[in-house]
Amino acid sequence: MKSNLQHSGETALDRISTLKLPTLPAGTPFLLKSLTDENIDFVELATILEKFPSIAGKLISLANSAWSAPVTAVSSLDASCSRLGFGVVRSTSIALAVAAPFNASRCPSFNPEYFWCSALLSAEAASRMAQCAVVDNAAEPSTARAAGLLHNLGLLWLVDQIPAEAEEAMAMVKANQAASLRQSMSHMLGYDQVEAGGYLARQWNLPAQLAEAMTHYPEPNFAGDHCEIVTTVGLAVKLISAILREEPHFETDERQPRLGITGENFEAISKQLTGQLANTRQIAKVLIG
Repeated sequence: MKSNLQHSGETALDRISTLKLPTLPAGTPFLLKSLTDENIDFVELATILEKFPSIAGKLISLANSAWSAPVTAVSSLDASCSRLGFGVVRSTSIALAVAAPFNASRCPSFNPEYFWCSALLSAEAASRMAQCAVVDNAAEPSTARAAGLLHNLGLLWLVDQIPAEAEEAMAMVKANQAASLRQSMSHMLGYDQVEAGGYLARQWNLPAQLAEAMTHYPEPNFAGDHCEIVTTVGLAVKLISAILREEPHFETDERQPRLGITGENFEAISKQLTGQLANTRQIAKVLIG
């Protein structure tokens, strides 16, 4: 397996900066701000989403899907939002908005259904953990949801921009030549998908809380700015990774007591999200369909 680390003195950011920066669709920053507003209601949210026809169409399609199983057809956006619920509407809308600039089809090993299932479940886990957290400056649930959804966006950028290298990195993991995708990416590229995601968040001028979470969520002892949301997202991602791998419940993570989440609440979140796995896979299929 070859490595691209031949330029001494070149930093990870130097290498990442050579990638083509994707352009967010017009109005996306405003949409992200609206979707993380705890005080917005269904009517106001539907009015905003009407300005994004592709997202509105997907939401109506999802509301009429076998997953939603409505008794009668749902034909309006506000009725679709009401049918789906705030959580699904927020997560789906953010996913559709940020995924628009990327094309992952040139990387055969990339599994978009798994990617978005992981993102959606991480978003739900982060939101629920934020609600249960007993700590000063706890993350707002809607902001934690957005951060959980976007935590692995760097991978989507890499499979779009450097599909051959991403394919090779994934092959290393599959062949047990690397312990993780982060390790194989670092070996080949000099940076990994987390560093790429953090760079992308800053270049897109995403809110500082989201950018910090995307950059530092794997660090269990992170103590910088916005450490509450970083800690929440990191714990959520770890839980969802275990659920998707069908691993036995892992021992208490140090981030759990730091957030003030009781063992009972954590166990309840784990059981709820395990139970949502099949439905979330269906949502992911609609999302990428």
